[in-house]
Amino acid sequence: MSDEKKIVAIGDSITYGFPYLPCLSWVHLAGEELGLSIINKGVNGNTSSQMVERFDFDVISQLPSHVIIMGGTNDACAKVEAEEVHNNIRYMVETALQYGITPLIGLPIPCMYPQDEYILGLYREDMREYALMNKLTAIDFYTAFLKSKRPQVEFYADVLHPNEHGYKVMAGIAVKALQTQMSRKS
Repeated sequence: MSDEKKIVAIGDSITYGFPYLPCLSWVHLAGEELGLSIINKGVNGNTSSQMVERFDFDVISQLPSHVIIMGGTNDACAKVEAEEVHNNIRYMVETALQYGITPLIGLPIPCMYPQDEYILGLYREDMREYALMNKLTAIDFYTAFLKSKRPQVEFYADVLHPNEHGYKVMAGIAVKALQTQMSRKS
């Protein structure tokens, strides 16, 4: 049986903490605030298909109680069809559930490239609907970044990746979602 407080976060460079080291990522910061060690399985440049390929090794083999799944930004940059990304997210969620792991879906932050953001918005809406229909927790990293009048200056190190302040904001959102999710299990 999995340890009740073991969490894995799987994703791309935004999970990893690029352009910084993982010690400045939202994953690490959220773990510190919660007093938990959250395992960071973010890989720079990964698409949702690549996350699927490593899901068994990076998540299932860890036997966590929870997994945070967040991807899509690199898929949007590569113009991957929304259905393929949806299927990849669904596969990871269903695989986690088969192993008794509670999945949470991270909704990716906005992308500063308008064409890619349009595609990412389609993925995000699919993720939101899928989470709602299946009574899963969606961690809404996206909305917090929209609240700023100048998000690129306030939250971003470049057009895709958060700066240190952006990662702190993401950590706060993750902490609230995890506290809510974990209190349901008590």
